[in-house]
Amino acid sequence: MFAPGATNAPSHNCHIKDARLSQSTATLAPIQISETPVMMERSIVALQWLAALDARLFLGLNRLHQRMQLETLIRFISFTGDGYLYLLMGLSLPMLFPDQGTTFLLAGLLAFVIELPIYWVLKRSFKRRRPFHVVQAMTPVLKPSDEFSFPSGHTTAAFMIAGITSICFPGVSLLAYTWAALIGLSRVMLKVHFISDVLAGMLLGSLIAYLSLSIITVY
Repeated sequence: MFAPGATNAPSHNCHIKDARLSQSTATLAPIQISETPVMMERSIVALQWLAALDARLFLGLNRLHQRMQLETLIRFISFTGDGYLYLLMGLSLPMLFPDQGTTFLLAGLLAFVIELPIYWVLKRSFKRRRPFHVVQAMTPVLKPSDEFSFPSGHTTAAFMIAGITSICFPGVSLLAYTWAALIGLSRVMLKVHFISDVLAGMLLGSLIAYLSLSIITVY
């Protein structure tokens, strides 16, 4: 019926497969380990390239600013993002447009409640030095409100307000976002932020605006 020792064949085959699997695993492991330093090196190179690009864009914008002599205009644009305009909008819009204005006020208040702790955590976590600390012979046009650069608080707040305004008053969406973008640009030209600080503020402000409006409209 069955030849002697036939029952041992499956076990013998399993041992062969296990040995082959062990050999293949042993050959793969060093490759995975050896790839880790290469990936880290590439990541560092990419970050260095981005930092260099950030610095070149910053210097290019400031050279343009110096040639065109736009300091007074840029100071005024930045001033509109200091907070006084937001207060004026929050007080006047609910009276002029009860429905949309009230939504704007509530969403704006909630947005700042959400934004302030996130902003300070990011500032204290990254502790990125401002451009005039990094670039030699660079003097800021105005004194910043705090020591660190990332993210841009003015840009974050401007894009929060622009996002909320564009939902509550769609007719002025383009104007609102153009103004917010100019706020970010002014912060670079005033030598207090890098481009990446502004881009981070744009993203953070837009996300918080969407979140606060979502909460207000639900409740």
